[in-house]
Amino acid sequence: MNKTFCILPWIHTHLKPNGDMHLCSRKSIPLGNIFKDGMQEVFNSDNMNAVREKMLNGKEVVGCEKCYHLENIGSNSLRLYTNWYFKRLFVDGVVEEWSDDLYGVGNRDYSIDWINIFKDIIESGPSIQWLGIHASNVCNLACRGCYSMLSSKWKKDEKKLGINPYPLYDKELDKFNIDFKKLKFITMFGGEPLIMKQNQQLLDSIEKEGITDNLILQYFTNGTVMPDSDILTIWKKLRKLQLIVSVDAYGKENDYFRYGSDWKNVSTNIKKFYTYSKEYDWDMSTNTLINIYNVNRLEKLHKWLLGVGLEESKIVYNLCIYPQELDIRNLPKEYKKLVSENISKSELPLDLKKLIKEQLKMEPNISFIAAKGFSNKLDEMRNQENPISELKVFMND
Repeated sequence: MNKTFCILPWIHTHLKPNGDMHLCSRKSIPLGNIFKDGMQEVFNSDNMNAVREKMLNGKEVVGCEKCYHLENIGSNSLRLYTNWYFKRLFVDGVVEEWSDDLYGVGNRDYSIDWINIFKDIIESGPSIQWLGIHASNVCNLACRGCYSMLSSKWKKDEKKLGINPYPLYDKELDKFNIDFKKLKFITMFGGEPLIMKQNQQLLDSIEKEGITDNLILQYFTNGTVMPDSDILTIWKKLRKLQLIVSVDAYGKENDYFRYGSDWKNVSTNIKKFYTYSKEYDWDMSTNTLINIYNVNRLEKLHKWLLGVGLEESKIVYNLCIYPQELDIRNLPKEYKKLVSENISKSELPLDLKKLIKEQLKMEPNISFIAAKGFSNKLDEMRNQENPISELKVFMND
């Protein structure tokens, strides 16, 4: 079975605020820039065609290492999940709920001849039907797993760290030259999309093009802002709205990692989003980045989200690989042992426990000294105190 084929290069592109085009949200190597060369020109370039050829021949593609890594340790990956999701959407005509089941294979069958399944799409040629876009880097948070390309709030701290920050990217949406008529699925990433001017510009565009009721619109939001009445009016017309709220811990630990957030506000908004999802038949899930700070505290957040009403399949986890300073494989051996024991005793889903324990077994790819230095420097700059007492011992060692 082909272990590298992914449907995304035939149907999808992922744009950063500076116009760089990537294969997907996990891809770190730009394949071109739409502001310099044009979106269709990059999408149909020699670089993109080389990627497609490699995938058809079962060869690995540089930049897709995270999916290969997850599959090698027995977990699911974005490659497998999106193959399944878009088979259901484009082949079977079914809009599935988006659960991004990355820590386990669930009840889905991924052992399929994907090239044969998508034969018609491949033969008809590449066409952007799912657009993922960071339309701006305007954001109200400076999360520890982010950087200034995707959050304007990081600019000041990066200067203090001796890093040359990215500028503010805030072009009008029409500068992206999006062909809305061909799109069936759009994902709005941050910055924070609900405070960007481009979000309203997007909604105005889909209304003008008359595609609202045929469109799946997805948001990754930090949960600090609720949509206004104008946004809600258009959301209610969509074929499907999918809301993914990023939340990385419970209470003050979330505020520590997601710098600038307020748990009282975020927790209230999560409950409101959940109520809306039931009232208007929207898909709503949460996404948590498994990292050195929260790995020993995940159960508390998980139980709270279950208490809100979310189904377990809607509480999604994403294993941090980059930045390396947050990768749990780089924790000290003594802390890894403590975490592994606690995870084993926890009531977290079995597949999630397996994923975490497998990653903890991995050899470090950087020294914990680097992770510790980065964390302590941020604490000093932001006047924060690490609230994870058991980790703090190793941070101060």
